[in-house]
Amino acid sequence: MGAQDYDVTTFSGDYNNNISKFETAANGGEMPWWGNSTTAEAFASAVGTGLGVPNSLVAGPYFANATIPTVLAQAYSSVLSGTTGFGISPTQIHIYAVATLVLPPAPVPSPLPIFGAAAAFGASRQLRKRIKRSGNSLPSTYGL
Repeated sequence: MGAQDYDVTTFSGDYNNNISKFETAANGGEMPWWGNSTTAEAFASAVGTGLGVPNSLVAGPYFANATIPTVLAQAYSSVLSGTTGFGISPTQIHIYAVATLVLPPAPVPSPLPIFGAAAAFGASRQLRKRIKRSGNSLPSTYGL
């Protein structure tokens, strides 16, 4: 979402037995959309039915984003006709979406390989000069 990439997967369970998943990563959870219905709806729309329609065979995974005291959890899902928000029971088992931020690989500074090659070339030249100056060098061709 935005300038960040996420790996979105699912898990099967209910809210009450998986409370630790229902939070943002900053708070130890696995739902970056938690607490923000706009972000939850954006994730649900972006994923669409790309992870299938495991909830009642008409809805994609639920992007839960809030709890309504002890009665319902609010969620968004892509259904076959678009994206919709609704409430669900915190004790009922559903397929929920979770996401992990995908970090880009660390960039490698490009000048370093050039400096390494130059250092190796310089060292080999120095070694050749030292061998040539010493009187113990052997000829490079052998007569057989």
